[in-house]
Amino acid sequence: MYRVILFDLDDTLYPRSSALMPSIARRIEQYVTERVGIPQERADELRSRWRTIYGTSLRGLIEEGYEFDIDDYLCYVHDVPLDGLIETQPGVRRMLLDMPLRRAVLTNSDAQHATRVLSHLNLLDCFERIVDIRALNFLNKPDPRAYQRALQIMNATAEETILVEDTPVNTKPAKELGIKTILVDHPYTDDADYCVSSLIMVGSVVNQILATGAKGTQN
Repeated sequence: MYRVILFDLDDTLYPRSSALMPSIARRIEQYVTERVGIPQERADELRSRWRTIYGTSLRGLIEEGYEFDIDDYLCYVHDVPLDGLIETQPGVRRMLLDMPLRRAVLTNSDAQHATRVLSHLNLLDCFERIVDIRALNFLNKPDPRAYQRALQIMNATAEETILVEDTPVNTKPAKELGIKTILVDHPYTDDADYCVSSLIMVGSVVNQILATGAKGTQN
């Protein structure tokens, strides 16, 4: 029986076409240049490499031994205005509240950023908690240990949990752990159990999962 549904935050609870994540990417490049002292011409290259290898630039900085302050990093890179970058989507709030499941956000960012984004989207009270990078002990998706930690926090098993994400690199390890996965705004891939073209379609897929437990694809 499914009891818990975890939602990724950025590019999942608002459209991938929004300008927020590109703005954060620019802030990351500025941070590694201005605060860490990495030459500007290498900043974008390193950010892309860290994301590929470690899942996040934060993890890359930590794993590769750079000296920096984590609190300063998280504050700096998320210091972008939200007005004009992300907007509420009709029907999403009602869809979330109608789900007969415990709802939480699972994010590689920190709770401050997640709270700010969810408040802007008028979705904060739709979730019982935010499982952020600090709660994950700075393990981040797609590291399987991040999902295992999230399950412990939610007091749920993989078989009781659904994950909604926007990237197959993050759904794949969750699926391998036995979590039911829904990929948003992405074409069909075997790295997720379900693929949907928009967030609003997640509600009908969840209803199908709860009703039948069957695997499938929604386009």
